[in-house]
Amino acid sequence: MTRRVKRVAVTIVLLTLYGLAGICFHLFTVSATPSLRAQTQGEVGELIKRIETRYGRMRGLAADFEQTYSGPGVRARRESGRLFLERPRRMRWEYDPKPGKLFIVNGREVWFYVPADREATHADASQVSDARFPFLFLLGNTNLRRVFRSITLVEQQGASSDTRTLRLVPRADIPGLREIYLEVLTDATISRIKIVDEAGATSEVSLTNVRENFIAPPEAFQFRPPPGVALRRL
Repeated sequence: MTRRVKRVAVTIVLLTLYGLAGICFHLFTVSATPSLRAQTQGEVGELIKRIETRYGRMRGLAADFEQTYSGPGVRARRESGRLFLERPRRMRWEYDPKPGKLFIVNGREVWFYVPADREATHADASQVSDARFPFLFLLGNTNLRRVFRSITLVEQQGASSDTRTLRLVPRADIPGLREIYLEVLTDATISRIKIVDEAGATSEVSLTNVRENFIAPPEAFQFRPPPGVALRRL
């Protein structure tokens, strides 16, 4: 066999091998991708079910929080305090240092009080767009897919092996809300929530010292402006 013929023969063999490798890779990709997708969807479905079971039956919750707010053209702000949630649609945020800001929701009624400003704001919930409102979805919700049109598992850099992060996109146009990220432990405990608004600003809240089924006294969700405090209505 001449050198030219040998070269042609080697070329044909290599092309054949590359062709077979390409076919094998294509077949592997086609067969593996749906399997991986199904596995991920199954994990998401199981995680959602465990969250709904844990928080859907919960009557109340108390926790310490640390909140970081940042946005385009805004200097990052970090605050901390205590959070109280209770069904139906009640929550109270107490900010440090005491006496600090208060943010209270009781059904359709919203109060925001800043002692340093000697001013209290009273509003209907439908007139207020606030990054803290999504926390009302935590308790008593047994069907997250009814509220959110998309719930997916996302990779979070630096997350521990026992933590999963879910991205939730709301079905309805909730004023000021684009998406929510839930950082969830293996036992379905939500340890961190990141809320992104339409302008790209984020409010990230981490919860510690969580007391499940904690019932606060009724007056915790009521507010009377102290004497000398200006009242603003929205």
